[in-house]
Amino acid sequence: MSASLANRPKSALIASAALGLVLAVAAATPADAGNRGQKQRAQGDHTRHTEVRRTDNGHARTDTWTGERGTATRQADVVNDAANRKRTRDVAWTGPNGQQGTRTDVTQRTDNGYTRNSTATGPKGGTATRDVTAVRDRASGTWTKDVSVERTTPPKPDGG
Repeated sequence: MSASLANRPKSALIASAALGLVLAVAAATPADAGNRGQKQRAQGDHTRHTEVRRTDNGHARTDTWTGERGTATRQADVVNDAANRKRTRDVAWTGPNGQQGTRTDVTQRTDNGYTRNSTATGPKGGTATRDVTAVRDRASGTWTKDVSVERTTPPKPDGG
């Protein structure tokens, strides 16, 4: 970790990471193949309201964007299980036109790295799963990461 990141408060790092996830979710929904390449970011003038609340074993965050096209929300609940070295993040979002999506990430620390299993469902019903295994070789100072992604396209609407 760089010196500048090491000096940041933990809450700032969490907020930065969460903002990155918000932007990634808002930018594209990989679970819906038909939306690839489209930018879904807030356009024009808008406001954002964020609330973060600590829980006994994690935190809950709610973001609300209001703009020209309407209101969008994102709710993220993070649970840390220190005894089992596991973190679970459940995210649900609703777009300005009522479209909805979810994502669940389960990250498990291992003796020499971590595993992360993610599942996302887009507003049209498409899904994406992503499995990551990361291994650190302390002797050489390297990380090796293997990633597997599977997508299912959304079901076709009736009559078409």
